[in-house]
Amino acid sequence: MYRRADAVRAELSNIGLKAATQNYTLTTSVDTKSGVNTYAVFNAPRADGTEALVLSAPWISKDNQLNTNGIALILSLAKNFRRHSHYARDTIFVITDGDSEGIQAWLRAYHGIERTAQDNHEESLHVRSGAIQAALNLDFAGTGDYNAIGIFFEGVNGGLPNLDLINTVNEIGVHRGWTVVLHDKIIPATDNLTRKYLNALHNMLYMMKYQASCHPSANHGFFHKYMIDAITLYGVNQAEGSYYRFSVHQIGPLVEQVHRSLNNILEHLHQSFFFYLLSDITRYTSIGLYMPPVIILGVSFILKALSMWGVSGDLATDMKAVEQLAERESKEAAGSGGGEAAAAVAASNNNNNNTNNSGSSATAFASLPFSRRPRPMRVAVSVIGLSLVAGLASFQLFTSTFGFAGETLLVKLVASVGVCTVMVFAGVSSAMIRQQLLLKQREGKDKGKEKKAKEAAASSLSSSSSSSSSSSSTLPPPPAPAPDWVLLKTFILAMAALEVTTLSALNFSLAVSIGVLIAVPYLMFQPTHNHVLRILQLGTLMAMSPPGLVLWASYLLEMDVSAILHWILQGYEVMGTWLLPTICFVYWPLNLASIVMILLPVS
Repeated sequence: MYRRADAVRAELSNIGLKAATQNYTLTTSVDTKSGVNTYAVFNAPRADGTEALVLSAPWISKDNQLNTNGIALILSLAKNFRRHSHYARDTIFVITDGDSEGIQAWLRAYHGIERTAQDNHEESLHVRSGAIQAALNLDFAGTGDYNAIGIFFEGVNGGLPNLDLINTVNEIGVHRGWTVVLHDKIIPATDNLTRKYLNALHNMLYMMKYQASCHPSANHGFFHKYMIDAITLYGVNQAEGSYYRFSVHQIGPLVEQVHRSLNNILEHLHQSFFFYLLSDITRYTSIGLYMPPVIILGVSFILKALSMWGVSGDLATDMKAVEQLAERESKEAAGSGGGEAAAAVAASNNNNNNTNNSGSSATAFASLPFSRRPRPMRVAVSVIGLSLVAGLASFQLFTSTFGFAGETLLVKLVASVGVCTVMVFAGVSSAMIRQQLLLKQREGKDKGKEKKAKEAAASSLSSSSSSSSSSSSTLPPPPAPAPDWVLLKTFILAMAALEVTTLSALNFSLAVSIGVLIAVPYLMFQPTHNHVLRILQLGTLMAMSPPGLVLWASYLLEMDVSAILHWILQGYEVMGTWLLPTICFVYWPLNLASIVMILLPVS
């Protein structure tokens, strides 16, 4: 590691550049990584050193091979630049060590950002230049030829470079007869409209996959965090199909022309789009076209929540009780039959109350038109609060080091599941206890009112004062409150609408992934007396939970669960991705609250 870094530094120094190395050590909650970066600065003869461009290359390619041709291109271009005097910006050559921590350490040191952890160390840079305007990362593995040049452009947390940078590479590549593609797959041209549509859909979904993961598609993605436009040029070596092949000697002029184009810009790239979806190297979808669908998805959640909130406060009208009350009033107006009508209405109210206490209907009270019922929100607020606390506890479990024997990410995942299980049990138990207390309270009130109604009906024939007492006793009892699950689902849908619409402005692909995943279950699922249907709903929600999704990913990608957890945690601790916080603070709490909602009583 140190030997090869010193060898490259010596070669850059022999060319006549100011070269140096940078040692770094990065400690995470899982492991410790260290390496050596090599960098050099070419001071342009016509520049004042206030602006610079970056040409970088990692030692290890994306496909885990040595980036031999990429390093060779860096050295060749450095030697070529020394022979010319027309460059107006400095050029920084960076050869990074490690997976992604190397370029991260170099960028932090270049911009003067120091880590606060004592175990992390990034050596200060001895050679500097001006503000970086753009960067090209070269990834050409091996020593052979290539079929095409692939462009990787997705950055950390879904960041994108200015579209003009991609268009520049494509125009120069087409002019030189190269095949330029998105990412690492050559899709044959076709005149079939269906095949064209499927190819465009494949490219767009492939791009959204990188954005939704919040991880950069290559080392260029870390430049986006510092408002620097950057892409990776990747050598595509596709075995199947008969494609013309290009050598590394033909790649050099293309990279030099792209660099010269960036050298000639008068100001930072800003005229083109920063928010787009690419379906082809020459076709894009702007933010004005792809944002409305996800906004409509969020609006569907909030409209459903408002509808359920309105219905939860309404008390269904009992038309039989209304007719009996009208008949009693007409008889009282005629001066006869008041006591019998009052007794009939009281009996109807008692029958309806008994029906409500049995739990067969949430709105079985004998109620008049426009009647309202209370909305107790204790259970809903408690469950939402417990869900957020469980998400916070899971986040702390994953990002903290406790130092006990056998501490692994898999053990932390099991502990997080245990914390969430306790939260679900607490939420369901509190709702059950509250329901039993309400039932006992209402049973006591109903027995007292039934006794008073019978006494009033018996004495109504003897005196008019008793008749007025009977009339007051025939009023319907206080209605039962709205079911807890209705109010809880209202909160869940409102939070889902807030989170999907807000996240869509930060990371569109991640917001769409979450919205599409939860749309049908969250809108359609609710408690039911059918035990089979309830179990199916619970099984679906558990399969959609973060532990369930990790198991699905492990099965589909044929990866170990620990490797997937390490990838997520490393992204947060090293790259600063939003995936882990989004899972713990946005997705998992809603999932837990939905599981509790399914387990709550129907009425």
